[in-house]
Amino acid sequence: MTVLKKISVINENKSFKYSIFIGNNFIQTLEKNFSKTLKGKKIYIIYDEFFYKLKLHENLIKDFEKVSTKLGSENFFFKIKSKDKFKNFDKLSILLNFILSHKINRDSIIISIGGGVTGDLVGFASSIVLRGVKCIHIPTTLLSQVDSSVGGKTGINTKHGKNLVGTFYQPEGVLIDINFLKTLPERELLAGFAEVIKYSFIYDKKFFSYLEKNIESIKKLKSPYIENIIFQSCQIKAKIVSIDEKEQGIRAILNFGHTFAHAFENLINYDSKKLIHGEAVAIGMACAFKLSTHMNLCSKKEAKRCIELISKFNLPTKLKDIKGIKISSKKLLDKFYLDKKVKNGKITLILSNGIGSALIKNDVDEITLKKFLNELINE
Repeated sequence: MTVLKKISVINENKSFKYSIFIGNNFIQTLEKNFSKTLKGKKIYIIYDEFFYKLKLHENLIKDFEKVSTKLGSENFFFKIKSKDKFKNFDKLSILLNFILSHKINRDSIIISIGGGVTGDLVGFASSIVLRGVKCIHIPTTLLSQVDSSVGGKTGINTKHGKNLVGTFYQPEGVLIDINFLKTLPERELLAGFAEVIKYSFIYDKKFFSYLEKNIESIKKLKSPYIENIIFQSCQIKAKIVSIDEKEQGIRAILNFGHTFAHAFENLINYDSKKLIHGEAVAIGMACAFKLSTHMNLCSKKEAKRCIELISKFNLPTKLKDIKGIKISSKKLLDKFYLDKKVKNGKITLILSNGIGSALIKNDVDEITLKKFLNELINE
């Protein structure tokens, strides 16, 4: 793999350290940088159905068999479904049964190859099987490359809400192959841009300007623009995670738009035909900006500019863009109270006080919030 960029993720007390490799041939990077980790080990390669549908799994298996022959390792392959509605206890149980039935050891390696659902599920399985087995993430969607594969959050959904059961479990490494982006359906690619844009909203005004100036080149995956935005997104997340691994403080700003997004996803029962995660985040961020202006935290001019950027990436920004959603302020509030950030019975919201800056608000009273939600629903 031609490694174009490399980012080190290390926290302040050095309890974890790993690298994010950004390039264009993941199998070469795996062999070059992880040969000691893989040598003579059992390797469990968990890939999503996307590979199977595009008939990429045959080459995937061949590539891993070549590596295992050189390193004297043993491969076990398992295909999982990649939609959010399958990120649940049932699928976790099936995955764990596969891993355990093939006699995994504590020195084995589990590798996830796929989007965010695959990485979340495999990361969670890795963290609990034998009380922790090393894992490596090879994210194949833009959203998973810039967000879910970095930072060690793992989890599954329940009927009560999204990602409510999970662990913090850092990987051994993350290998980002930009070539995978060329295989994505347009909708999946565009959804990933929501998380990229988010980083500019919450942390980096210069990055926001870069996105504004280069929208068309970025959407067309032109070099060096696509490499630059992946690098910048991962670098911002790595900085934040290094300071606050377990979301006791600043890491919460990475949830900008997500309190709304997770509520929307739950209300449509994680039906990807109606809404996928990146689209939910796009609408959620637009809602967060509107609430921020409602509370006089952010100027209407800056909020408008940000919402326009979301739209220019062909992403939805309004509740009416969600097909078939039945929504009320009460239903939304009920879902907000199931959010992981709720403390002492109070909803915590991540809001904006201008481009490149976010704040954590846990003092939004329910009357203000209910009034805003009613206005939002009726707009």
